[in-house]
Amino acid sequence: MILYTMMPQELIYQNEHDDFGRQRIVSYEGIPLLVEMNAGQECRILRIMSSDPTHYMDERYTPGSMITLTQLS
Repeated sequence: MILYTMMPQELIYQNEHDDFGRQRIVSYEGIPLLVEMNAGQECRILRIMSSDPTHYMDERYTPGSMITLTQLS
């Protein structure tokens, strides 16, 4: 079977629940992001899940950046 997807193999075939249990897809200012939840509402951006190229050009949403969520989507 061949699986054509833009998602990385680690998200499709998850080995450890602890590694991926803190990851969530959220909408932050209208941009879908894959984030890793930290303490409280603070999280680290892992991946931009948008198809809009302008979202990738915004330096505020680069992977590794920290954001604070006020409400999960």
